[in-house]
Amino acid sequence: MENMVYAEELVKEFLVFRGFTNTLQAFVKELGTDIGKGFQVDKILDLVFSIYIPKFQAENLIQLLRFFSNCFSSHETHLISVISELDISIIRYYIIHAIQAGRKDKVIELFDIHGTELLQKDQHWASWFAIPYIKAPQSEPKFRVYFSKEWSNALHLSLRNFLTKMFNGTHILNYIFSHFISSCYHLNILAFNHAN
Repeated sequence: MENMVYAEELVKEFLVFRGFTNTLQAFVKELGTDIGKGFQVDKILDLVFSIYIPKFQAENLIQLLRFFSNCFSSHETHLISVISELDISIIRYYIIHAIQAGRKDKVIELFDIHGTELLQKDQHWASWFAIPYIKAPQSEPKFRVYFSKEWSNALHLSLRNFLTKMFNGTHILNYIFSHFISSCYHLNILAFNHAN
């Protein structure tokens, strides 16, 4: 976490140094609406398990998962399979929660919007398309484990451990640095084009 604060301060310092006061104001404003919740693990877990899933905000959940996939997989190719497994598990948790809450309509809605994308990523999703139409999916051998408290606890713990490791490492700084450099190049190109 302290790495993030340090990186944010470096960005602010650079913007002040270059005289980009409007950009600095926009940066400070965007920090307040940060989708990554300042990369604080507890806030992200609350966002996923206390807001997006219980309130059936599938679109926000999918966007958050994409955001983190982009953050972590751009420089660390060995993390792609771990990220993919976590994404799949979180979406399955959303589906199980919706079924348990009697909101099969939310599962159908999720599959209507993101079904093709899910199938392209992993063919194992095919059997999940039947879950809203199964009378008691918790008794089906294929789905039984996902309805257990142990599985949901393991998912919470796995996500917590993964995020903690990622945020305390240099992975996020690599992502921020590469995007920062890209933004600097973009600003320099704009300045060059404006000067000519």
